[in-house]
Amino acid sequence: SDRLATANQELKRLDNAKSEFISIASHQLRTPLTAIKGYTSLILEGSYGKIDNQIQDVINKVYLANNRLIELVENLLSISRLESGRMQYNYQLVQLADIVKDAMSMFAVVAKKQDINLEVLTPEMPLPLLSLDAGKIREVISNLIDNALKYTEKGSVTVKMEQVGDEKIRLSVKDTGIGIKKEDLEHIFLKFARSKETEKLYVGGTGLGLYVGRTFVEKHGGRLWAESEGHGHGSEFIFELPISRNGV
Repeated sequence: SDRLATANQELKRLDNAKSEFISIASHQLRTPLTAIKGYTSLILEGSYGKIDNQIQDVINKVYLANNRLIELVENLLSISRLESGRMQYNYQLVQLADIVKDAMSMFAVVAKKQDINLEVLTPEMPLPLLSLDAGKIREVISNLIDNALKYTEKGSVTVKMEQVGDEKIRLSVKDTGIGIKKEDLEHIFLKFARSKETEKLYVGGTGLGLYVGRTFVEKHGGRLWAESEGHGHGSEFIFELPISRNGV
């Protein structure tokens, strides 16, 4: 019993050390990655003079690769904070449609370049305000749209918002991509997990975004899940959030 207690304490110590290392390393990586993003963006915008198409293509690849690294760092920081209980939430009354609008604007150029129709469907009547941490929910929505574009070679990505009864608001991101096998529908929400089908098309993912996204949604009292009829039939990621009961 004493040996077991000692072993448990050592495991906790190592786990805390791991989380602290990830947090420190991620913070240290943030600064140079942000600088690389800024300078490559300026080059692509022509701030340092006109560049030929070949160089522009190379710089664009650097920019995209750097964005993936930033995404990885942010996810690692989020996981470190979640596991150590240091994640903070700033709840305010927010219109979900405004968050979606911001997220959609980020991916309009990417969708156009890939020749994918990116659209949003909103109800005729405005949705009720929700008590949210806007930054966290924006991260969830952005991750879902980003994944849909990654795994869709042609067709469309549709973001839909609707009210479900008197207690919930639902948001879905539906694509015409490669789909997900039924046995992978829950597996993909685990840390570092990726569907074998998705690996055939895209190899740059980390398997962290969906884990973080589900955690964020659950902390808001909601749930996040995926649906798909299998390979070649596209997929749909859906989350529901409760409508505040305080009269708004």
